Amino acid sequence: MNNKNNNMQISKFHFVNPRTQSLAFRLAERSSSARLNRDHSEHSSSSCARTKFHFVNPRSGFTLVELLVAIAIFAVLSMLGWKVFDYLLKVKDRNAEHEVNLFALQDAYQQILRDSLQIIPLTANDGRQLQAALVLNDQVFMFSKAGVSDPLMQGLSPYERIEYRFDESQKRLYRLKYTNLNIPNRVQPMSSVLLDNVERFKVSVFNPQELMQWPENNVDPENTAELRKLPLGLKIQLTVAGTDYEWIYRLIDRSQDSQ
Repeated sequence: MNNKNNNMQISKFHFVNPRTQSLAFRLAERSSSARLNRDHSEHSSSSCARTKFHFVNPRSGFTLVELLVAIAIFAVLSMLGWKVFDYLLKVKDRNAEHEVNLFALQDAYQQILRDSLQIIPLTANDGRQLQAALVLNDQVFMFSKAGVSDPLMQGLSPYERIEYRFDESQKRLYRLKYTNLNIPNRVQPMSSVLLDNVERFKVSVFNPQELMQWPENNVDPENTAELRKLPLGLKIQLTVAGTDYEWIYRLIDRSQDSQ
């Protein structure tokens, strides 16, 4: 009886065991699949992390192309910087040259202005004949002038003869000064350069119309009164370094002072 019961339990156990084994197998299979998926996911995540780390923290240096591009950019910037610097230097030199020319032009204008204010109606003698107080003929411009001081009491004449002479070959305007109205032929005047780079120099007078010659043609060279007459004004036209200028000066009537 006991054996029979044992056989029945064993038989019952054998009937239950296949199901249990099947269920256990399926659970084990699912567990293995989940483990494989987890391992694959962890492996993929670690690979992505390594790849990301590789791109975020590169350990390699600059490439040759990058170095060449950097050198080319630096060369272009250096060339542009040098051109700008060279341009500024040239502008500075031109401004300095223009400033020097402007100062020289102002000095010449002031010198002619001082001379024009001191022109006097006195004739001069060159040893051969009387000359008019102011002579303008074929661009010869000469006049008598006052204003000479003698602080050392050396017996200097209070009057002098001034001439402006243009040398076209040298492009220079000279100021010649004779220390006496009586000019011997052997006396050499004191010469000074009034202006450089002069390309054109033209003088005319107003009386009141503009004239290119003074005294006029109909004046008697023996008439001292006519030779002492002065025009009303001067006009000087000149071209300096390619720029045209026109200066007009009014002459002071000193006819009563000379009498």
